[in-house]
Amino acid sequence: MAISLERFTQPSQGAPDLRLLYQLFEEAQRSRVAHGERLRAIFQGRTVGGGEERAENADSLLKQIARGHTVGAPRVLERAYSRAASDEADASETLREVIELHPAWPWLTSKKGVGHLLAARLLSRLDVTRANTPSAFWAYCGLATIPGVAYRCGRCRLEVAYPVGYKLHEPHYARSGARECAGHLELVANEDTTRVAPRRSTLGGRKSYDSHARKSCYLIGISLLRCGSDYRTFYDSERARLATLRPGWTPKHSHLSALRRMEKAFLRDLWIAWRRAVNMPVVPSYFPRL
Repeated sequence: MAISLERFTQPSQGAPDLRLLYQLFEEAQRSRVAHGERLRAIFQGRTVGGGEERAENADSLLKQIARGHTVGAPRVLERAYSRAASDEADASETLREVIELHPAWPWLTSKKGVGHLLAARLLSRLDVTRANTPSAFWAYCGLATIPGVAYRCGRCRLEVAYPVGYKLHEPHYARSGARECAGHLELVANEDTTRVAPRRSTLGGRKSYDSHARKSCYLIGISLLRCGSDYRTFYDSERARLATLRPGWTPKHSHLSALRRMEKAFLRDLWIAWRRAVNMPVVPSYFPRL
């Protein structure tokens, strides 16, 4: 790789170096995937020099190339793939060593579903010294809510909400999502407390949050769900609450809302554990609305 990985193994390195290291890992990973797809196209006969009989063995052939062997593909492409795979493995191993020195790692090891790479991806975007409350993490990661306006369809009973000032588009799909509804979305009265997730950009402007951190939280949330972690209770309780409170929401809407609640609970606990690990003050009894 262009930058030696040895400097990242020192305990004194902070978040900027962790972010740079994770960027190097992602670059090596993208390079390995790109070269792998070129080789796969050759193996599957989708380009000159390929053969249909090798299509089923593409994965095993790529593993051989990663180990430094040649399988008859263009040598320059084999070397490029092997080099990228080696760079990715080196960066991954160094990330593992660095993240284990992070103040929050002892707490993260007790959380089922968060491994070294997912932890490094998220922690490389966060700075606990700049977050005086857990809600600062939520806002930075795009999990805070903004004022919205609620609508309901009188025909299919679908309920949706958009940020204030958002231009409503018609027509819409029914709550089941299987067909287009002939009804119209009408403004819901007495919904002054409606809150919605922030859009990716505001009126064509810059994002109000870090999209990389947002995606990291989403990936961690999915991992926490799949492995049945303790945070699954936050998700299940929110789905049950929304089933009663918001019967007009689509299943996807309810899922994403419950997932956000679980991610916010995780970030809150991470903020508390991290601040305590570095002897920084913690907001007492901080249990706001998630």
